Amino acid sequence: MAHPDELAALDLYSVWSTARDLEEVFDPFSFEQRMAAYRMMIDNTNAGGRFGADNRHNPLWGLMFQHQWQFRTDRLGAGTRQNGRIDPDSPWGYGNYTLSVIPWLGAAAAGVVPDLPVADPPTHSRFRYVTGRTVPEELAPAVQDWHAYFSLVSRGDLTDPEPARLALWKAHKTSLDVVVDVLADVDTAPWPDLEISFLRGWCRMVDYLWAAAWPTDFTFMTAHGLDVLPESLLATPEDVDALPPKTRGNVVNILSLATTSKWRYNLNLLLWKRVMRTREARDRVLPLLDAVFNPKPDNVAERRAMLGYLLRP
Repeated sequence: MAHPDELAALDLYSVWSTARDLEEVFDPFSFEQRMAAYRMMIDNTNAGGRFGADNRHNPLWGLMFQHQWQFRTDRLGAGTRQNGRIDPDSPWGYGNYTLSVIPWLGAAAAGVVPDLPVADPPTHSRFRYVTGRTVPEELAPAVQDWHAYFSLVSRGDLTDPEPARLALWKAHKTSLDVVVDVLADVDTAPWPDLEISFLRGWCRMVDYLWAAAWPTDFTFMTAHGLDVLPESLLATPEDVDALPPKTRGNVVNILSLATTSKWRYNLNLLLWKRVMRTREARDRVLPLLDAVFNPKPDNVAERRAMLGYLLRP
């Protein structure tokens, strides 16, 4: 685990320190059990301290922090913070399912965690989940990509952390691509339209992070990833206006991505992927990403550098 004093200062600490390891069945509609699954995957991939003695370099921390944010901000369903139950019809809850249960199945296939039964959803849902231990066909490729990730980190040389990050982001994108397709076809009422637009835009923003092999370890997340998303649901434009300036700017950019035409978005992402081809560019991802989404006089040099990476043969 990360250093106890650092972890104890975060709201994540409560569930990290109290959630019991999964033993007989994995109930993915329990917030505590999803977090216990993350903890087991983080712990079980650090044999020999390959991600550091305190496991701080493990790239799975990002998923755990993201799920804690969803819980804290009521994005997993009405009453989740009171009873710990995740609504099977929660769009954010379904999105996280593809990034908790599906990685778990990949980890189980790689022998990293126990091959436990995954509980069926408690009620009928608009989303398709693992039922009777059968994985929906649209999620099967993601299980395979997560299997590849866990196979790599359980036996590979991790002196260079980037191959693990690249494998994780490949699996992450395969998972979220399913979410994007599903959201286009289901009725998400009564969730606010603006919140669903924010979720769609966030999935597109994640594509930019994927292309850059964005770090998701404990140190990077606590330095750069804990105050960037809204702490309340978005129902009206006034909810966006009321956000702190830094968060409001991020949300406006994410909502803009959600409404960008598909052809324009695909073109912009293609150009960003070309910029991110080299390790040198990926190591500068923070200022370069800021230059893409927040062009201003003080990042002209980064925009010029980005053009250089783009045109490099």
